[in-house]
Amino acid sequence: MTRIYLIRHAEAEGNLYRRAHGHYDGLLTKNGLAQADCLAEWFSRRPADAVYASDLRRAVRTAEAVASVCRLRVQTDSALREVNLGEWEDLPWGAVARKRRDYMDFFNKKASWSIEGGETVGEAGARVMEAVSRIAAAHDGGYVAIVSHGCVVRDVLEQVSRQTVPHLDNASISLIEWENGAYRAEFIGDNRHLGGLSTHAKQAWWREDADKFPDAELWFSPARLPEDTAEAMHYTREAWYTIYGSLDGFQDETAEKALRESVSDNPLYLQFVMERDRRIGLLQMRDAGRLSAFDGHISLFYLDSDKRGLGLGSQLLGEAVSVARKGGKTGLSLRVFHQNAAALAFYRKMGFIVSGSEHGFFGTLILMRLEI
Repeated sequence: MTRIYLIRHAEAEGNLYRRAHGHYDGLLTKNGLAQADCLAEWFSRRPADAVYASDLRRAVRTAEAVASVCRLRVQTDSALREVNLGEWEDLPWGAVARKRRDYMDFFNKKASWSIEGGETVGEAGARVMEAVSRIAAAHDGGYVAIVSHGCVVRDVLEQVSRQTVPHLDNASISLIEWENGAYRAEFIGDNRHLGGLSTHAKQAWWREDADKFPDAELWFSPARLPEDTAEAMHYTREAWYTIYGSLDGFQDETAEKALRESVSDNPLYLQFVMERDRRIGLLQMRDAGRLSAFDGHISLFYLDSDKRGLGLGSQLLGEAVSVARKGGKTGLSLRVFHQNAAALAFYRKMGFIVSGSEHGFFGTLILMRLEI
């Protein structure tokens, strides 16, 4: 008999930023790294003879935490990858919803769905089941930890248990037993080791009553200049006033020039934040220039007042990461006014680290950077 711990990878960018990451190779978040440490602690008291993972970085990094305490090396297998999401890859879920409002049915009614350039969940689940069976046979009589992805792990567990399995939390653990080609589920989706680090505890999309309390899923619309200059300027003024409490020091000519330069650097460096058909904010970026030739720079990160404090900022950051990464950048930088405690706390929570400081119009600006 082989005992197999099936583990969903720890919280990754797609989970936090609310983006469609199947084969897209995102990283673990700051919270995800803490979840991986919880997994390591859990496995420090349990046996494992081998550790396998999908070859995507979010799975490998999760598996490395387990392997480190078991004194093993991670063996990667591309057959353990998440479902290929084809043309959806790295889109915000808000953008996916504009293509298919019923997109969640893809994950719950897998037989009737297909995505251009992708797989069905059933096809991906069969691929992963074959890999799990191959690994189980190779370690007959032992304990194996396998780190894979939410959709495919769920599909495998439904095949094993012959029952509907709820959406699995990040870094959750399931135990199945394999003997002579037959499977049995011992337990499914245990996340008690995470304590207050649970990803699902902060989200509603996976709940049965999600339609009553839906998460806001945003998308992004590139600004077109000069047509959109007036509205973009409105947001730049509002952002200045929100941060500093007045428009002292704000110069229209300088701000308009910065808008044009953003679009010149990259058309995706100036985007309106969209909730359904409503513009609710603005994301402005630049090449970082003198700060770093390898970074993108967030110049403006703004949401309407009625949309603040709702946990939506992570989706703006996700778009910034996506745009910068596609442009070959390896980091994101920004400046934060030293008295803007809420912004400083948010960026630290997202994984930014302080890289320096400089003098601004009203006082010290804290320089922060995120490795992407």
